Amino acid sequence: MLRLALILALLVAIGGLAVSEFVTKPKVVELNDRLTSTEANLAQTTEAKTKAEAEAKTQKAVAEKASRELTDTKTLLETASTEAEQQRGRAERLQTDLTKVTKDRNEAQQALAAWNALGVQPEQVSQLRADLKSVSDAKAVLDDEKRILIRNNEKLQAALDTFQGRERPVEMPGLKGEIAAVDPQWKFVVLNVGETQGAKERGIVMVRRGDKLVGKARIVSVEPNRSIANMLPKWQQPGAEVQVGDIILY
Repeated sequence: MLRLALILALLVAIGGLAVSEFVTKPKVVELNDRLTSTEANLAQTTEAKTKAEAEAKTQKAVAEKASRELTDTKTLLETASTEAEQQRGRAERLQTDLTKVTKDRNEAQQALAAWNALGVQPEQVSQLRADLKSVSDAKAVLDDEKRILIRNNEKLQAALDTFQGRERPVEMPGLKGEIAAVDPQWKFVVLNVGETQGAKERGIVMVRRGDKLVGKARIVSVEPNRSIANMLPKWQQPGAEVQVGDIILY
């Protein structure tokens, strides 16, 4: 029995070797071939990758160089554009200066021709200017004296009218302004108009707020740009008190 078992075991081993020889070996060979092919493909792929990386590096260097050149070109273009704009500005200013100088020269020539036509010598111009200034100053003094005389005459006429029991209306056409200050205790107001704007002593103005009549006031004192007026009690509207900002009209 033992012998038979050994013989069977030997036969099984021999069969296993035969199967390995005829079945497993071809698969091993096939796997070796595939491994060889894969290694070859890997080598080719690695080589292609290395070449591609080298080409990419080269292309990147070329692109970076082109970018730098483009940046430099753009900078040069901007600089040239700025310089061109500055030159254009200088040219325009020079043209403006030239036009002004030409105009001044022409006016000077015309003025010189006019003086020559009048027979006035250059040294006489200063004296003529001094004389003109003296005349202008004298006229200004006379105008001031005239205004003072007119104002005094109006005051005298007003006093005479009052003495005689007459009261003439004081004309102040076009006078318009505002109440600048109010003194409720003494019932007087300050107006933001004066002699310059046409205000006159004893002139009567209406005080309005919007389209509503607040009252009337008589001017008692006039300065160049403001006046003082007393509110007239008989014209005071019930429940309406004069306020800063109310409009005054002649």
